[in-house]
Amino acid sequence: MLPDRPFYMIRHGQTEANSARIMAGHTDSPLTAKGRKQARDAQNVVKALNIKPTAIVHSHLSRAHDTAAIINEVLNISMHEETDLAELYAGDWEGQPVDICKSAFATRTNAPNGESFDEFEARIQCGINKVLKTFESPVLIVSHGGVFRAFGGIYKLSVLGTFENCHLYEFQPNLKENVFPWDVYSYNYDVEQKEVSHAKEEIYGMCERF
Repeated sequence: MLPDRPFYMIRHGQTEANSARIMAGHTDSPLTAKGRKQARDAQNVVKALNIKPTAIVHSHLSRAHDTAAIINEVLNISMHEETDLAELYAGDWEGQPVDICKSAFATRTNAPNGESFDEFEARIQCGINKVLKTFESPVLIVSHGGVFRAFGGIYKLSVLGTFENCHLYEFQPNLKENVFPWDVYSYNYDVEQKEVSHAKEEIYGMCERF
């Protein structure tokens, strides 16, 4: 379904829309001061990786580009834009309170005049497929919370968990798993100890199929 190549993925830093709990979707919403700090904190994580990213690919939305640029200050690798990795286009729900959309997203109810979940997941599959085939592994994808959920949707998993801003995840192929053929690891930076730890993440493993 997707090339069995490892990659990293991280959600952008906090935006003005996140702070106001507004659905942004394809609407451009800039990073807040906190969001920029989150991206700078993520520098500590990527610096500590045993295997560094070979390239960074981000969506065309400024929140992903700006997060990628801050992270790249310590990597100094090539950056590339991929529009297929943008957030869900939420149609009439863009600019509306997130709470209005939550229950609808949980039941895969499509936004009026927006992108359907099937269309979104097909687009994300296309985008990740292009990235994994184009760049040497492991690439770092800087994208959006909905992209993480759509990644599970590609495998017919209903992903309801929250993916925090600027929290790095590593995806390693695991072809022994028939339902979701990836092992996922999350990385954390301990500010006091100035140490990076990582652990296997079960958020996809706990999802129900649809």
